[in-house]
Amino acid sequence: MTKKELESKITGNTEIKAIMLYGEDSFLIEYYGEKLAQKALAKDCQKNTFYFGEFNFESALSCFSSGSLFGELSLVWIKTDKKIPKKQLDTLINTLIKNETGYLILEFHQSDNQSAAKYALDYKSMIPSFRGNGVFEARLFAPNLNESMSILKEYAKKLNIQTSDFVLRKILEQQSNNLGLSIAEMRKYSIYDEEINSQTIDELGYSLGSVKCEEILELLLYKKPYFEALNHFLEKGYEEVMLIQEIEKYFFQLFLFQSHTKIYGSVASEDVLGYKLPQHIFDKKRFLATKLNEMQYEQIFLILNTWRHDSISGNTKTNGFLRALIKIQAILK
Repeated sequence: MTKKELESKITGNTEIKAIMLYGEDSFLIEYYGEKLAQKALAKDCQKNTFYFGEFNFESALSCFSSGSLFGELSLVWIKTDKKIPKKQLDTLINTLIKNETGYLILEFHQSDNQSAAKYALDYKSMIPSFRGNGVFEARLFAPNLNESMSILKEYAKKLNIQTSDFVLRKILEQQSNNLGLSIAEMRKYSIYDEEINSQTIDELGYSLGSVKCEEILELLLYKKPYFEALNHFLEKGYEEVMLIQEIEKYFFQLFLFQSHTKIYGSVASEDVLGYKLPQHIFDKKRFLATKLNEMQYEQIFLILNTWRHDSISGNTKTNGFLRALIKIQAILK
């Protein structure tokens, strides 16, 4: 079903026993997963959350097989980027429906190193399991401006932030229309008692997104000076692990463009990303993708993987971004 239909069922208090949330927008998948989970928990369900690699079929099934000794309901909340076999899904859903022992929420996300085509094959293979009375699936696309503003206003109220629609839109634009990053940025304003205005955003706000990062990477690939742009980026500050993810995503997209062109002789953004890019952006990505060969891509991913490991381990002694850029620059020579 669509997002509109999902909203209608939530507001209409339709009984949703099991649901799979998937699609092009990871934030909305988590947003609606949280909404549905809170409705289930309000019925005194026992929460059982399986995060990505933690999913275990037998453990999940045991939550529904007999409930608890006291007859409590169980919420099984799965967040994963790996396809779950149809046989396992059918067993989970049939068991919870038969025993009336709880609720199932499956958030199926696209992993950073997975193509849109492979992701589509995976979610399409799971959709047939989510059929029947009280069992649903919902595909969630990136929200439009009105939808994004509605969610931001909801969070502003939840965080007790006094502000205007103009300022909320300014935050959204600052974060490249990324709702997740916009809300993360809003949280830091929740400590202020006074109204948050445009001047506050100009003084305290900075982009958590990949726009400036992408500009630096483009300069690097064009073999142009990038230190001025880098200094400006560093002055704004950044969250290291999130930055690494954005850089990995950038180069993986280029790799997909290059691979698709090599195999099929041509490429369209819909084939690689699952949606159509503006022509000027598509032309630039297609051109930059061909400036690297497979060995160079492999070396870049190794550099980024090492940086991620060092960052998580707390071993980044100097500026990790600069070190990575210098290493990538050496590969391009």
